[in-house]
Amino acid sequence: MSHSFEQTLVRTVLERAEFHPWRVQSVGLLGLWLDDQREYRLHVWDPEGAIGEPPIHDHAVDFTSTVVVGEIVNTRYVEDPSGPVYLRERHSPGNEDDRRADAVRLVGASATLRAGDSYRQLAHELHGSAQAPGTVTVVRFEGALDDPGELTTCRRLGTPWVSGKARPATPDEVRRVAATALALFETATGCERRRATRRR
Repeated sequence: MSHSFEQTLVRTVLERAEFHPWRVQSVGLLGLWLDDQREYRLHVWDPEGAIGEPPIHDHAVDFTSTVVVGEIVNTRYVEDPSGPVYLRERHSPGNEDDRRADAVRLVGASATLRAGDSYRQLAHELHGSAQAPGTVTVVRFEGALDDPGELTTCRRLGTPWVSGKARPATPDEVRRVAATALALFETATGCERRRATRRR
């Protein structure tokens, strides 16, 4: 799928955002499954709507994320004795309240991704991300999400736990976040037109 075709499809979804069953997560994420097999998911990022500090975390399955519009900074973390101390918590996806905790030292390496860029994340890799408001990504999951096993989150000492559970988005949340993403599309389209004019 070409990037311009992907942009067109995603923009169409966002222009009719109120007709879709969006879910919101406290990390500042509006999400929508794009297929019944739960292989492709649309993420619209809303860092201003995040509750607390987004945790470093792993995932249930491997995935590839493609930036449709906007910008994301993805940071991968590895254990390193020279890194700062984090509280590491492990739990089953359906039972966040029953967490096992210990301490771990981590260091991170960051990469900035813009429209058209992709990154692949393995399930066991710890990462965190920061996004420009309204950034849109399409995520392709590479495995069954039905039996994910144990999940890991890491947070700075003294910061509160933030749940990863999703809930239905309110109409106001959908309107606000979709409008921010559509404004990014308008900005990107204007930049492309100016570049095309300069090339003539």
